[in-house]
Amino acid sequence: MPLNDPIAQPETADAGSVISPAPVRPGRWVGLRLGARGVARAHRPFTIVVIAAALLRLIVMLGYPPAMFFNDSYNYMADAYTKTPDTVRSDGYPLFLYVLMPFHNLNVVTGLQALMGLAMGVAIYAVLRRRGLPWWGATIPALPVLFDVFELQLEHMVAADVLFYTIVTLVLVLLCWWDRPPLWVAVLVGLATGYATTVRTVGEPLLVLVVIGMLLRKMGWRRVAATLVAGVLPILGYAIWFHSFTGHYALDESNGTFLYSRVQSFADCDRMDPSAKIRVLCDPRSLADRPSSQEYLWSNNTPLSTLTGDNNANRFTPQINSLTMKFAERAIEKQPLDYLKVVASDTLMTFRWTREGTNDVATSSAGNLEGSGSKFRFESTVEAVPNFVTGETAVAARDFGAAVYGGGQQPSIVQPWSDFLRAYQKVFYLRGPFVFLFVLVGAVGVWLGIRRRTRVPGTGWGGLGLLPWLVGVALIVLPPMTAGFSYRYVLAAVPPVCLAAGLAFCGRGSLITWLRGLGGSNSEPTSEPNSEPATPEAAA
Repeated sequence: MPLNDPIAQPETADAGSVISPAPVRPGRWVGLRLGARGVARAHRPFTIVVIAAALLRLIVMLGYPPAMFFNDSYNYMADAYTKTPDTVRSDGYPLFLYVLMPFHNLNVVTGLQALMGLAMGVAIYAVLRRRGLPWWGATIPALPVLFDVFELQLEHMVAADVLFYTIVTLVLVLLCWWDRPPLWVAVLVGLATGYATTVRTVGEPLLVLVVIGMLLRKMGWRRVAATLVAGVLPILGYAIWFHSFTGHYALDESNGTFLYSRVQSFADCDRMDPSAKIRVLCDPRSLADRPSSQEYLWSNNTPLSTLTGDNNANRFTPQINSLTMKFAERAIEKQPLDYLKVVASDTLMTFRWTREGTNDVATSSAGNLEGSGSKFRFESTVEAVPNFVTGETAVAARDFGAAVYGGGQQPSIVQPWSDFLRAYQKVFYLRGPFVFLFVLVGAVGVWLGIRRRTRVPGTGWGGLGLLPWLVGVALIVLPPMTAGFSYRYVLAAVPPVCLAAGLAFCGRGSLITWLRGLGGSNSEPTSEPNSEPATPEAAA
């Protein structure tokens, strides 16, 4: 019986020898029955890690009350207050804010997001322990989400990011907890995946990836169908709500405008030979003189702004979205290699040792547009929320929700907590080469899950790590494909790729076993590497 999963059935179709995993010992999670104190005692080293991570988040809340903001924050708050769909980005996160409105306190928002960060780290640790790793092996993949300073900063910001990848992590952990999950879990996975699609645009392909992963894991058609149907429901419901305001069944009206900004990194109208209708979007500047791709969305010095004026809202109408999509499709069709080149270049920025633009201060600077400037760091000063946002006027209340979320809650800095965080951020963050290492280790684990000789029964083609790895890689590659690179977007991929890397070491067909085989060992292992002790107390 694979991995103590009573509803999983081992594969029988594969030819050749298959190494069976050692069963999960029933005493591993006995501490759960002892309550929180028993769990903490059973997992004492990791409990210390979680306490340290929680104290860090407390310091963030003390040092920069009540929250941190960037441009999108005000739109999220406005949408929550007015209960109207946004044409630029779908409103799954404003729904979260709307639920919290009765508290009239941004500390509730940032406090819950801090708890989400802790929950992701605990969930990664828990599933890896269940799958056979020792405490230190399960802790390492959880460290980035628990201690990365940019993760801490996003948790303290009014932004959709943390909610999005908390849901993604929940989905992946549930699907990796069981070989073949109960039907109710499949339904929950579908609902959560569908909701995640409305939280961040990059999550739109997520349901497809989850269904593919479940099929490859051979979870059974009833579970796959339940997940698919449940996943479609939130998306369909949102599209109907969007239609009631705009007359269009969609999640937003911005995909064409964002893709237009992407292709302006390489678009050459002499080679594209566009029609007169879309030629107005051509940029006469040379490629070397053009700004970063994301500036084509917001700058007032672009062909798009010449067409639509300075009001950003005019850049996301159905007509403009259709026009920009036609331009982008023409550019990709006529210059496919150039498109692949800029996507590859932006993707590789993920794996650099240092971050660019960390000293940028201006709102429209490349650093702030790419998630590494002053708005995404702990600084010695913070910009006050503009008066038009927090002012007690009818316009501010209607357009930005200031009557609910304002009330004098201006961003502030409190020493010595802020001093500590500014020193902390110089050292404690996940550098690009380590992201690449997690991706590489996860890829090797997937490869071992594909090979017949090392495939673990009950985990399907590609093994347990396949779905987390696919989701993580997709979250790295999709933003450069559809809009442009941002360090902020990369953080969404960290929990999935870390989970995939940890799963590569789980089971008898694991990376450790394979490496031992390369070392010339001719004996088949008789137990899992670093298998769990029989009792929770011994685990400590």
